[in-house]
Amino acid sequence: MTAARAAATGATTPRLWLATGGTGGHVFPALALAARARAAGWSVTLLGARGGPEAAWAREAGVPFAGVPAGKLDRQRPAPGPLLQALAGALRAAALVRRARPDLLVGFGGFASLPGVAAAWLTRTPYALHETNAVPGLVTRAFARSARLVVLTQAVAAARLPRTEVAVVPLPVRETRVARADARAALGVPADALLTLVLGGSQGSAYLNEAVPPIGERLQAERPDLWLLHQTGPRWLEPVRARLGPRPRTLLAGFVDAATAFAAADLAVTRGGFGTLAEAAFHGVPLVVVPLPTASEDHQRHNAEALAADGAGAWAPQGDAAALEAAWRSLLEPDARRRAADAARARSPEGGADLLLARLAPLARRRPAEPDPARSRP
Repeated sequence: MTAARAAATGATTPRLWLATGGTGGHVFPALALAARARAAGWSVTLLGARGGPEAAWAREAGVPFAGVPAGKLDRQRPAPGPLLQALAGALRAAALVRRARPDLLVGFGGFASLPGVAAAWLTRTPYALHETNAVPGLVTRAFARSARLVVLTQAVAAARLPRTEVAVVPLPVRETRVARADARAALGVPADALLTLVLGGSQGSAYLNEAVPPIGERLQAERPDLWLLHQTGPRWLEPVRARLGPRPRTLLAGFVDAATAFAAADLAVTRGGFGTLAEAAFHGVPLVVVPLPTASEDHQRHNAEALAADGAGAWAPQGDAAALEAAWRSLLEPDARRRAADAARARSPEGGADLLLARLAPLARRRPAEPDPARSRP
């Protein structure tokens, strides 16, 4: 419902809350939806972990943020602390939700979304869930049956959610296109360079920070036109810079704007999060994927295998430097890179945010317009 239609029908501006946090793979699709919802007249608030990176990302996007305790679940070493934090966060979130009375809350997965989704369940606020991976995560599995809808980006996940209303919609990405020349000028990359983007997720990847530089150095010795733009993750930037020393054709950054970086890149070496793969597809960038082996249900490997099967790049297991180098080297060849770029563009999720909003809008409760205090005076 647009703001104009809300006024015409006597309803208030619809209020949408998005529960998410922890990593860009969960937060950025929520912010892509937020941009489209706000353009359509919705009031949007992002609910996430207090102290998490989502607070800064929401601020940069101009989206109001509400922070609550969330904790971080360590799947390798489970402990009660994060669950207690999540419980405290759920109670705090419930108080916020009762006060704000959103018409719909959408959980975007990850443990950081647990307080918000639990708060919607506790307060009987209509809620939906968004699931990116082929194997639904913990929060999705726990709250799916009470959700008004579970939106999937991969149809195969539906088999693991019996007796649940589901819809399959492309993953929302920030649909911002930057001209290649402008992107390269902003990053300091020559117009005629062959640029490899190294992207270990929003927080960086310790493995890619170790494995990529020596391979890149060998390839750069063979290819004078080869440049690297390496996002290390904010906490790894200075250690990586100190270890590598000056490398004229290697640019290091703690964090890069994905739209600018992908617009400038010819190919990329990444982890296998579905959000990263979707953004690369939107920009038509072929990938060499190194899946995180500890990802839940090994979902990054499944993502990488699907990408390779579609011809949009290749993948190499973590720890196999020879396979990583071979895959990277193969995409330096113009014909192979061109074919992979075409296959990547065929996987583009363009229009996903609008489609998602269209599926979610009918689920929101409709509240009558609140009385105007000025008009209610005798």
